[in-house]
Amino acid sequence: MLFSNKLTKIIRYFFYFISYGFFMKQSSVVVLDLGGTKVNVGRYRNGIIEQNRVIPFDGTLSVNDSIAFLVTCINELKIDDSCAIAIGVPSIVDVKEGIVYSAVNIKSWQKVYLKDELEKRCGLPTYVNNDVNCFTVGEHLTGAGQGYNDMIGLCLGTGIGAGIILQDKLYSGSNCCAGELGGTSYLDSTLDFYCSGGFFQSLFQQSGEVLATKARAGDEQAIEAFQQFGQHLSVAIRQLLLMLDPQVIVIGGSVSRSFDLFIDAIWKNLANFPYQNMLNNLSIEKSQQEHSALIGAAQLYLTSAK
Repeated sequence: MLFSNKLTKIIRYFFYFISYGFFMKQSSVVVLDLGGTKVNVGRYRNGIIEQNRVIPFDGTLSVNDSIAFLVTCINELKIDDSCAIAIGVPSIVDVKEGIVYSAVNIKSWQKVYLKDELEKRCGLPTYVNNDVNCFTVGEHLTGAGQGYNDMIGLCLGTGIGAGIILQDKLYSGSNCCAGELGGTSYLDSTLDFYCSGGFFQSLFQQSGEVLATKARAGDEQAIEAFQQFGQHLSVAIRQLLLMLDPQVIVIGGSVSRSFDLFIDAIWKNLANFPYQNMLNNLSIEKSQQEHSALIGAAQLYLTSAK
């Protein structure tokens, strides 16, 4: 009789969990990674991005027009079970209020009530954070940052920005501004100029993508372009090492596709770093997760909603 009761309970729990799997499927979250020239918009569910699109974005649009554009992108991915919107933006953010400040590559975004606007126009709770923070959290959870307690996510695209994980937690500072090193003065300009995709166009009059193709074909000028880029990027990395002493730096963004062409130059120019033991224990890796920023945005929302 006792055995029969136990068997009945086991069978009941088995069918409960089967039913749970079928009927308690997690709602989807519409997720966006907004950059200065494009937006990646997708739908997140159960730890994966089940659908996404990358769409060109005009950073010169007015506030109203740019938000209207984002609403169109969201509505194309939103479905009946979508429960929220989570978006990473290239700027300082008041995360609690969802206010975006001083977006460097979206000139009209000086103070934008993005959370309020998207909630009003899309009818879904909205979560806003910095785009590099989202990338870093996503890479820490599912990419090259897995297994590390102290990590920096370094995004190289229209500009340069860093996200910071300390003791397994995202550190974004009092104003969500930690890691915004692009504005640091360097040579005759800033790190944003020398450590982003614009470097190649400005100094070599060719895109990084074109130069990468030429470099891999043996073009000496193109190879030199990436050697110079690695040298400049090593200066930014040196500052991050001295301030934060991470275990790993994960490099993402559009320029990371040329990681193999500049990583040796980074290590070469770090050779005279004053604390050799730090270098011995440091890894510099290329991003391994295609949708890190989207996954990170969703996770930051889900964490905040608990």
